[in-house]
Amino acid sequence: MVRKPKKPFIRDVFQAELTKGAARTKPDGYPIIEEWMVPKEPPKDVFQWDRRQDVIVPEESGMSFYCNDSGFIPILNNPQGYVEKLRKYYCVIGIDPSPYDNMPLVVQKSQIFNNLAITYYYGLQGLKVIPNVRIGNNETIGALAAYPKGTLIAIGSHGFTRKLENRKIFRDQVAIVVDVLHPSGIIVYGPASEYVFKAAIKAGIPIYQYDSYTMKQNAKDKAEKEGKNHEGI
Repeated sequence: MVRKPKKPFIRDVFQAELTKGAARTKPDGYPIIEEWMVPKEPPKDVFQWDRRQDVIVPEESGMSFYCNDSGFIPILNNPQGYVEKLRKYYCVIGIDPSPYDNMPLVVQKSQIFNNLAITYYYGLQGLKVIPNVRIGNNETIGALAAYPKGTLIAIGSHGFTRKLENRKIFRDQVAIVVDVLHPSGIIVYGPASEYVFKAAIKAGIPIYQYDSYTMKQNAKDKAEKEGKNHEGI
């Protein structure tokens, strides 16, 4: 005899469990990241998810998702299944689905929501999280109300600032973030030029810059090339 469950099975298609109990912003309903979820000190190093095999000391390392979105789709689809895999790291930097400013506004807001929802959920599970501040065009600035003020935040410059025309956009957004959140420090994965982070530098906010995997590889290739040239002299 097959017993029927007392409660019907309900598939959580919209991942409502991730933000259960969260305070929310108005009018968009983004889950608000709590200050207590964020560590006081930055990690000693930061790695990207698709290069997690490079991590030597996980308890001192921050795990980020500054890589192609395809690299962390399994986490987007099943964030609950990765809690214990991520727990070994010193902290987790908020997921980074890209809300490009040329996307339809509804898509930009959806990407931002996914970032905040998964970050909130991991914080609630006891993982130290550093919110990854990712906004799209100016119509998404209201999402900053979901981030804690006066804590560490993360900003990924890897990739986006390669084009000169993007740097002014990025600089202006950093200025807005600094003005609204007054962070205690900014984790930057990738280049941290004075031009882009002028507002933070002017405000005396510490910038903790970590070379991206690409930057490390470029430096390694350059050193090897110089070494070979030296040998040929």
